Amino acid sequence: MDPLIHPDNHTTLWAIIACGTATAIWMEQKYRWAARLSAPVVALVVAMVLSNLRIVPPSAPAYDFVGDWLVPLAIPLLLFRANLREIIRSGGRLFLIFHISAIGTIIGTFAAVFALKGAIGSPQTEHAAGMMAGSYMGGSVNFTAVKNSYDVDEATVSNPLIVADNFVMAVLFVALLAIGASAWFRSRYPHPHSKDRDPDAASNLAAEHWKRKEISLLDIARAFAFAFAAFAVSGMIHAAVKSWIGDTSGASLTWQMVGNLVTNPFVIITLVSLAMATIFAKPMAKVNGAEEFGSYLLAMFLLTLGFPADLITVISDAPIFFAFCGIIAVTNLGFTLLVGRLLKGNLEELLVAVNANLGGAPSAAAMAVSAGWPKLVTPGILVGVWGYVVGTPVGIMVIEILSR
Repeated sequence: MDPLIHPDNHTTLWAIIACGTATAIWMEQKYRWAARLSAPVVALVVAMVLSNLRIVPPSAPAYDFVGDWLVPLAIPLLLFRANLREIIRSGGRLFLIFHISAIGTIIGTFAAVFALKGAIGSPQTEHAAGMMAGSYMGGSVNFTAVKNSYDVDEATVSNPLIVADNFVMAVLFVALLAIGASAWFRSRYPHPHSKDRDPDAASNLAAEHWKRKEISLLDIARAFAFAFAAFAVSGMIHAAVKSWIGDTSGASLTWQMVGNLVTNPFVIITLVSLAMATIFAKPMAKVNGAEEFGSYLLAMFLLTLGFPADLITVISDAPIFFAFCGIIAVTNLGFTLLVGRLLKGNLEELLVAVNANLGGAPSAAAMAVSAGWPKLVTPGILVGVWGYVVGTPVGIMVIEILSR
């Protein structure tokens, strides 16, 4: 049966994309159950319902435009605060612990591949591993960047994987808070931040952290000037590097992997954004709204991922991906706690580092606020942003290694 809205009806489809994105964000902030699922999962469900009811087409030029143009703009907007000097300076010990946790993500990814490769099949396993290595070291922006770098099957891989990813992260968020409050864990780890906890102060901090920001027309102009400039420079560098490296099909496997990594447009735009954010950190610190714009554009893309998906297929395929994501998350947590115990790390810093890896900067900040650890809010955001920087190249390397 033909869809109610034709693929070439661009204005109506754009209206649905915008309204669907706004609905998902509103539901996440309005309802507790939606917040636990997260806006991306809500957006996916909304999109799948519209598509499976044949209201919208499974594919359309409007969806392609979002992936081809808006996602590359979202990356520099999300990396607007990625000042490398500030991340290293203010991240402190959390910066080191973050990388320990990142190693846990890599170990967990290969453990999941080893355990479930027969159940998922190839190349779906390699694609799932790369997307989750990127996501569980950075966030949705890395998941999306890795996905767009390969021919990933959306209906049977990326869509159920996103659902599983967010479900596992929601469960782990609760588990991390429970571990932080556990007398058993506190008896085995230093916990200076919990000793200083003031529930009233934590509540005030939450209100302060999530308050509405002032934003001017000049802020918007500067934010998008940065994004378009990073997009353009990365495009020029991509063309130059690709021309310099040339065809690697007949080269060694190692050189092929290196070539695919350094010529990947999402890796290049990430590095360009990091360099620009570090060089122009002082004037950019006065600009508000860039992260919100980046998150909005990314939410639009996650909505369009749901349109090609068959709802029955997602429901039937999701359980195996729950196990896949669960193995990675549990391995990350266990490895971080074990190494942290050997290094006598603070329990709160270990848990925030795990959250920054698996959930990204906003989730790490939300956890620090919820647990009443105000001194870890800013470091959590900074190392979470650093995860956005390293997540994409790591995810691509995982796919390149596994596929060979």
